[in-house]
Amino acid sequence: MKKLILIIIAIAFLLASCTKHDGPTTQCNCNFTDFRYYHGEQVELSEIQDKYILIGIDTTYTDNQIKNFISSIKEFDKKYVYTIHTSSQYKFKEIPLRFKFPKTCEEITQIISNLEKNEIVAYAHYTMKIDHCLNLIGEQMGDLCVISYGSNFYVKTYDENNLFDLNQIILETNTEFVKQVMPQWFELRATKKSKGDALKMANYFYETGLFEDSEPGMSRYPVE
Repeated sequence: MKKLILIIIAIAFLLASCTKHDGPTTQCNCNFTDFRYYHGEQVELSEIQDKYILIGIDTTYTDNQIKNFISSIKEFDKKYVYTIHTSSQYKFKEIPLRFKFPKTCEEITQIISNLEKNEIVAYAHYTMKIDHCLNLIGEQMGDLCVISYGSNFYVKTYDENNLFDLNQIILETNTEFVKQVMPQWFELRATKKSKGDALKMANYFYETGLFEDSEPGMSRYPVE
């Protein structure tokens, strides 16, 4: 009887502490999404990187404002020489940052939640490990890279002349329409007011069954 009670308690604890996202993976107090879709196939993402995080900040903020903000966050390694990545293609500056100490997924989830309460932070995302640090043409970018994603994602419609479903899901998820990037493909953006970050939203749009494809904008960043 005692053994049965312990099993029941253990199951109750798991049910209370775990939430199941729209995919097949159950997560316990950790909001990391471990898969994406590519050409309609579910692809497993690499292992979470426990030493780094990516933050995105609107380009209206100066580099000095960004540096002052980063220096105020106690979890970040003050000795780390980070790079502020700016692209004319996007409206955000992206900065991979190193923690003082490695963090669990649960700790990173809480840090992301805390960071996004600051007006200056447009988004904060998990980073993932990668076994090489090469750019798209095979050139060495650094000694260590991480993979992450920004706020934009891309949805392929069945009919680019009929955007009813696209507009409906944009309203449902509180995401933003950015532009059409090629035939049938549209660029959208997830914000802090959306129902999830860009990776979660890309997965969700595809899982509705209303679209031919949906993918997040994944990038690699040199961190060392």
